[in-house]
Amino acid sequence: MPRIPYPGGKGRLSKTIVSFLPKRGRTFVDLFAGKGNIFWEAASQGLDYRDWWLNDISTSRFFHAIKRAGYKLKVPTRSRTEYERQRQASISGDLTAILLEPYLSFSGGGYFSAGCKGGTGRDKNYGGVSASGYERAIHQCHDLMRKTQPRVTNLDWRKLGLQSLSEQDVVFLDPPYPASNVRSYSEDTVGYDELIETLLRARFRWVMCGYLHPLLCRLGEPFWAKDVKLLCVRGEEEGRTECLWSNFRVRTKGRALPPLFRNKLRSLADAASLSFADLDAKVDERLQTVVRDLNALLPYFLEMHSRLCAPGKRTDLRRGAPPELTWTVWVESKRHKLGRSLRTIQYLLRGKTEASQNRQLLLQPHATLRYEPDLTLPETPMEIATEMSRLVLEMRDNTLHEKQRKQRLELLAEHFLRLTGRENLGSILETETDDSEQHRITLN
Repeated sequence: MPRIPYPGGKGRLSKTIVSFLPKRGRTFVDLFAGKGNIFWEAASQGLDYRDWWLNDISTSRFFHAIKRAGYKLKVPTRSRTEYERQRQASISGDLTAILLEPYLSFSGGGYFSAGCKGGTGRDKNYGGVSASGYERAIHQCHDLMRKTQPRVTNLDWRKLGLQSLSEQDVVFLDPPYPASNVRSYSEDTVGYDELIETLLRARFRWVMCGYLHPLLCRLGEPFWAKDVKLLCVRGEEEGRTECLWSNFRVRTKGRALPPLFRNKLRSLADAASLSFADLDAKVDERLQTVVRDLNALLPYFLEMHSRLCAPGKRTDLRRGAPPELTWTVWVESKRHKLGRSLRTIQYLLRGKTEASQNRQLLLQPHATLRYEPDLTLPETPMEIATEMSRLVLEMRDNTLHEKQRKQRLELLAEHFLRLTGRENLGSILETETDDSEQHRITLN
């Protein structure tokens, strides 16, 4: 079964997901098809559907390219030069460039979204699908499309006419998850509230993927869930619980839901059921708990900070800490337990460590210039000229807050002209020019 790299593409879960789908029906619709990994698996397993329909507002041209040129694709060695060449070619719709995008871009995310993938694709350290493996996968995809002849569209899901489908039809949904950053989709193009309403009223059978989220609580309890590791998030793995919902009975062969899953689901359902006033009160209550917990940790954070910020050779100050261990590395190693980033911990310790206190002292001279601009004006022209000279020299040596200094210069210049009785410098210069011309005529 071919698998095409794509963020959130369900390549690793496709076999499991397809095992829950009805084995036969009239039309199978992949509403947010991505790079088609669910479709490739379903077609490979021989699911019996009369019609197949792939829809995605972002990736439809990939399927058209497979249908037209997938059988003859030759995959080159992966390199930065090849990536740049194919990226430029993709702008004009070059079929080979479109087909190579998942192979050349990082995690299959696209030429203009994810950047270049490392490795050559020719050795054991390619760090992903090999050139030969990807070429073989595209050829298999072409064969599956020729066999099933799917309909391919790039429409907003609201325009697909889902209300005309019946219980003989099956719709699979893997939309961008709520609160995720997916550039090709937005809150408007997904419209979760409207999507959930459509599913609750649907006559067709459907299966939907997602993480636990308040928006999805209205669908009820998932029939399947699995703890997974989400890759490529800030350079590390993060835990998630992948869930599946459906509107028909699914046999899961007695598979138990992950530990503590029902507690999470209960908490989300409880939050969704609260009125605004009760929800606001609950948030205040839980925030107070968080504050108490962090305050209890504060003395230990300060002690660890003092030890790990001591020079590596000062074992008397580090008191047993590994010489190579830094404060930043230590906080990041605790992040999965703390649920807090390094920036959050640093904010918590702000003003309490010696380094933080020194930084605040250094910033004090700039506070007035940055946040409280000087609105007072000198009283004499000499004082104005002195301050203007100082500002000009400061702008020459330091470009920081240049805009505020220019505004100050303009204010001082206007005040200087008012004090010296020259509000309209242009008129004065014009008068002086006319006097000079009259004097020259008289002399002649």
